[in-house]
Amino acid sequence: MELTARWPIKQQTTLEVHMSYKPAPALLAIALLGVAGLCHADNGFYIGGSLGDSIQQFDDSTFDVHSTTTGYKFAAGWRPLSVFATELDYTNFGRAYGGFDYADTDGVGLFALGFLPIPVVDLYGKLGVVDWRTDAQSPFLGFHRTGTDLGYGLGAGTSWGSIGARVEYERYEVQHANDMGLASVGLVWTFF
Repeated sequence: MELTARWPIKQQTTLEVHMSYKPAPALLAIALLGVAGLCHADNGFYIGGSLGDSIQQFDDSTFDVHSTTTGYKFAAGWRPLSVFATELDYTNFGRAYGGFDYADTDGVGLFALGFLPIPVVDLYGKLGVVDWRTDAQSPFLGFHRTGTDLGYGLGAGTSWGSIGARVEYERYEVQHANDMGLASVGLVWTFF
């Protein structure tokens, strides 16, 4: 592509400047460097934290408490490839109430994450196991239960260098619960 610029100098004279510029290779190089930078920023070891709404609904025959309250999660992971990561996390679901009864549930999970190869936005699914613990109390009885069950979820995120943001929804198949999940928003910091 050839660009021509004309500037009038005095009344009768015009100065012409001709430039030859090929934008396609330059734009392609810039785009490839940008995508490579985004992919590199997402790979490596990372830590993160999330805060959101936890949903707990226990089986009526076990312990009649249910609640939507604030839950949180801390995670550490390793993303060796742009399409795969492993993650270890601690999730606290907060306290579920039912009258004078209440239950506290938390768990440690190990997950595999699969990412769709889309630039700028990370869309992913996760599947793993959660080692959970529930402490339930009422005025007349209390119990403590533990187990290891399935956990899964979906999420979306993006990053700016080593800092990233995530939105996730996770469900946990806890044995004595009809519904156990966490919808959260969080930050991730990736080490290079």
